[in-house]
Amino acid sequence: MRIYKTMLIALALTSQSCSVYQAAIQPGPVDLSGIVLGTPRQMIIAKLGQPKHEDKDANGHKQDYFEYNSGLNEVSKTRVVPYAAADLFSFGLAELALWPLEEVAMKAAKCTAIATYDANLKLTNWHIQKNEKGNLPC
Repeated sequence: MRIYKTMLIALALTSQSCSVYQAAIQPGPVDLSGIVLGTPRQMIIAKLGQPKHEDKDANGHKQDYFEYNSGLNEVSKTRVVPYAAADLFSFGLAELALWPLEEVAMKAAKCTAIATYDANLKLTNWHIQKNEKGNLPC
């Protein structure tokens, strides 16, 4: 019986705070406001960072491929407080529900954006898509 208690305590201690950690490191939402047709390329790079890949479309216009993660609002990170309290009061057993919740329902969306520019490097076409599962919007 003593070995089972020891194993339960070890499980509780090692599984604690996975959901807390996942909630704390989740990125905030990406600010795509201001990206409209005619936006200069440098402004898009300032918002999304360097493109993952650069290419030309069938008409010879420059295209940039951006990859980014988009999560919840930074205020939502306050959920770490009830997560930590639930871990403490349940000796880590709350992780059986909270960690899957973080991994499935609140996982940041992995997104790709494709920007096409004219000869003056002004945005002429903008397309966003999700790469992987995630319930959060791009």
